[in-house]
Amino acid sequence: MPKKKIPPNNDSFIESLKLVVDGIARTFGRHCEVVLHDLSNLDRSIVKIANGHVTGRSAGGSITDQGLQDLKKGDRDLKLNYQSVTAEGRPLKSTTMIFRDKTGSPVAAICINLDVTDILTFNNMIQEMYSFADTAHEEEDTETFERDVTSTLDKMAIKTIRRIGKQVQSLSKDERVSIVRDLDNQGFFLIKGAIKILASKLMVSKFTIYNYLDQIRNHNESVTKKPYTQKTTSTLDF
Repeated sequence: MPKKKIPPNNDSFIESLKLVVDGIARTFGRHCEVVLHDLSNLDRSIVKIANGHVTGRSAGGSITDQGLQDLKKGDRDLKLNYQSVTAEGRPLKSTTMIFRDKTGSPVAAICINLDVTDILTFNNMIQEMYSFADTAHEEEDTETFERDVTSTLDKMAIKTIRRIGKQVQSLSKDERVSIVRDLDNQGFFLIKGAIKILASKLMVSKFTIYNYLDQIRNHNESVTKKPYTQKTTSTLDF
């Protein structure tokens, strides 16, 4: 009888990463927040944070909306120099590093968030003095840092519902299913309690959300498993 595999203990690895947090924070100063996440507990993933005043978070806080999306996709372990924003609207320059164990499972993440408000203010002053014309930039979704997991889920749900452009009471079933599908792709449902929060936002029962998720995932499975059928006609489809 084969021996049952025991999952690796990552406690010592995470403890070692705490030293990295201190090293980065002390190198770049008080405007640089450094966060260590234990990805085995997404509700309270923050196990160490330096310069937490930058985003107002502390140890015991949760993973962000962007963090959930990255875990869901699982295709980027190093995300460099992307834009994020504090709950108060202060712009940050961020980098995220995800660490995996021998099995390839994500176990920890270090996030660096540099408050660039003062730098951008000074840069804007220079640009204003020497610029000839304004340049329009397309608005993009940015990562938002909240103080707890409920606030993070709340923000994700509101942002996704607003994309439909209708009042919740006027949403059709297809539109509600579309919202659930979008949030599922963002990793929203990786957090315990997410279904209850979304049900409240959409003004439906938790069981309705469960049914939507079953419908979406069953459809995805059927598409994935759909057998290839060779066409017998000579018409080319593009």
